[in-house]
Amino acid sequence: MEANQEKEIQNTLAKINHRIVLLSGKGGVGKSFIATNLAYGLALQGKTVGLLDVDIHGPSIAKLTNIEGKPIPIDPISGKPTPIQVLSNLYVLTLASILKSDSAAVIWRGPMKLSLIRQFFSDFEWKELDYLIVDCPPGTGDEPLTVIQTLGKVDGMVIVTTPQDLALLDVKKTVDFAEKMNVPILGVVENMKYFRCPHCGQTTKIFNGNQLEELIFQHSLDLLAELEMDPDISKSADEGKPYIYFYNKKDSAKALMEAVYKIVKKVEGNDNPEK
Repeated sequence: MEANQEKEIQNTLAKINHRIVLLSGKGGVGKSFIATNLAYGLALQGKTVGLLDVDIHGPSIAKLTNIEGKPIPIDPISGKPTPIQVLSNLYVLTLASILKSDSAAVIWRGPMKLSLIRQFFSDFEWKELDYLIVDCPPGTGDEPLTVIQTLGKVDGMVIVTTPQDLALLDVKKTVDFAEKMNVPILGVVENMKYFRCPHCGQTTKIFNGNQLEELIFQHSLDLLAELEMDPDISKSADEGKPYIYFYNKKDSAKALMEAVYKIVKKVEGNDNPEK
């Protein structure tokens, strides 16, 4: 049984060209929002993208991609369930689509969660993907460890944080985790950097913190994007509309698309050595 599952996992992984994992040291920093918009951004660049939500206890990708209540399709050839198609080239898989209620608590111990993550790869029929974006729960526990071990080859990790020093304490642990797992860090997204007054345009910092620049320097990290606190970010999340598309003229949406360009360049640079 285990050998058969491993074979199915490898068959799925063979369909995935590039694999990116999103992590944050702590919750509440907007990681799932960033993961969703990076996936949409890659899709807007013509890439075929899978978005996998492995935040078992707090899956929010269904809300962010507006697939709440939509049934899991069944592949007519293999008979396996498939991720939900959001765009012609974007597919989403989350536990929220399997649960009977969006208010149902998932009260599972570690082994059940790890088994589910492996089943996401063995028991579902995935399309051929240019990119798989994996949204992990906060921290460096069982789920991200299982994801990285299951994926085998990971092109890189994107770390999401807010500016306050409390969040950065956990980011340091995430950086250490990446280094110990030999996963390259593609960069850091700094969310909720400041608030811009809608009347005068003046910006005000919400969080006090000055350690991110030092951390980036010490570990030679790339700051992929700085995002402001924008009410339209919350609105787009609640409505399940990609901010990077529907608010594409706003500075934070432009910053997210620039982050997509940077990620593609970093990941595909080895595929195109002449560039």
